Amino acid sequence: MRRKISIYHRFFKVKGIYGLAWRSFLKLLIIVLVLAGILILAQQFINDLHSRIELFLKEWDAPMALSIFFVSETLLGLIPPDFFIAWAGNTSHPMLMLTILAVLSYAGGVGAFFIGRWIRHFPKMHHWLEKKFSQHLDKIRKYGGFLIVFSALLPLPFSTVSMVAGMINYPKKPFLLLGLTRLLRFYLYAIVLFHIF
Repeated sequence: MRRKISIYHRFFKVKGIYGLAWRSFLKLLIIVLVLAGILILAQQFINDLHSRIELFLKEWDAPMALSIFFVSETLLGLIPPDFFIAWAGNTSHPMLMLTILAVLSYAGGVGAFFIGRWIRHFPKMHHWLEKKFSQHLDKIRKYGGFLIVFSALLPLPFSTVSMVAGMINYPKKPFLLLGLTRLLRFYLYAIVLFHIF
C-alpha cells in the first residue's frame, strides 16, 4: 500500500498535477474572498441587501433560468454556475432545483464534448479553435482525465475543457465517467457557500 502511494505521489509530481491542483484551489479561494468582499462592501452601501437579492432571485422564472443555464454550460460556461446555485437556494424546492442544475451542467459538458468532436470535421473551424484554446489543448494532452475532474470540481471552465477533450478525440467512456464528478461540485458549493442543506 505504501509503495503504491509512493508511486502515485511520484507520478502526480512528475505530471505537475499537484501544481495544477494548488493553482485551482487558489483560484477558488480568490473567488470566495472576492465574493465575500463584494457582499461586505455592498452591505455598507445598500440598505437591506439580503432581502433585495432574495426578491430578485425569487422573481426569476424557473424554465427561463434553467434554459439560460443549460446554454451557458454547453457554450463555454458563459455565466458562473455559482449564481444559479444561489438562485436554487431561494426556490421553494432548493434540493430538487440544485439536482436539476447539476444534471443540466453535466449534460452541458457532454454536449460540449460532442460539439468538440463534431468540430473536428471542419478543418478551418478546428484550426481556429485549436489556436484559441491552445493552452487547454496542451493541458488536457498532458493531464488527461485529471484535468477533466479538476475542471468539473474547481473553478476551471468545465465546458471549455469538455469541448477541447472532444476536439482531441479523448475516449468517450472515460470522459462520461470522469465528468460525473461535476454533480458533486454543486452539492459541495451549496454546502460551503450558500448553506442550501
